[in-house]
Amino acid sequence: MTPRALFGIARADLLERVRRYSFLVTLAATAWLGWLVVRGQVVLLLDDYSGEMNGAWAGTLVSVTLSTLVSLVGFWIVKGCVERDRSTRVGEILAAAPMSKTTYTLGKCLSNFAVLATIVGALALAAPILIAVKGGAGLAGPWETLAPFLLIALPAMAVVAALAVLFETFRPLAGGAGNVLWFFLWSAMLAVPLATQSPRLDMTGMLVVQESAGAAAKATYPDYRGGFSLNLGGGERDRLKGTFPWNGVEWTASRIARRLSWFGVAMVIALVAALPFDRFDESRRKKGALPFFLQSSSDPALMRKRGVSHKCPDV
Repeated sequence: MTPRALFGIARADLLERVRRYSFLVTLAATAWLGWLVVRGQVVLLLDDYSGEMNGAWAGTLVSVTLSTLVSLVGFWIVKGCVERDRSTRVGEILAAAPMSKTTYTLGKCLSNFAVLATIVGALALAAPILIAVKGGAGLAGPWETLAPFLLIALPAMAVVAALAVLFETFRPLAGGAGNVLWFFLWSAMLAVPLATQSPRLDMTGMLVVQESAGAAAKATYPDYRGGFSLNLGGGERDRLKGTFPWNGVEWTASRIARRLSWFGVAMVIALVAALPFDRFDESRRKKGALPFFLQSSSDPALMRKRGVSHKCPDV
């Protein structure tokens, strides 16, 4: 695997995507989501309290929205890059090239991540607008505003990008069954870390925000009971009792390392995706075809693969 081949695959795939109308639709949907955040239709509550609108809170609100809600749809947005190579016959050209399976899956993962990172970048622009529209409590420093996008949203998007490739290379999950399974897997990735309070399972970064913002809420409102929820629709604003000052997550070395480790998890997933990848060998994808180790020794296709001729007996 060479960096030139890896980035070549990612670049070619990304350029092909940005020329599609679906990419423009994705950007339009991103702008619409940003507008919902600006209008207050997306609310982050700790029990009945919320943070004061400043750079740290705006950046965190948008980032948590990305790592949770957008990650669900983002999987379906990027899933399909392998199948597209297959249907357009590009895969046949790639299969003939001196390229390893790991190079291909890592390149596709990188391309998926680039698409999702574009969404993150677009919504990062919504944070200053949100502060201006809401009449925030003042602008925070660049780090307090951008850190949630870099350390909460982007690691989560990297994992989603890698899982999309794995679902495509593992044939039973390449179709509709994989799309359904992803919803339940996504639900588990949100619920399990909060239920177990396990930082190691906190792919979305919600637990990091809950710990930090929860401490600030408790300092201002002693009756805070530890609740944490991200709500759509804006109806939850009616029960908002008050706000509390918060200057963002204190990004210690251990917290930064824990968030960056999800990039490593994404790389491992992309490497695992190479194991079931058939390298566009259509003979292995025929309906009803058995794995190599289950095929009969008299199977003509298997005998040809082993270099044994198959002739009909003379009559």
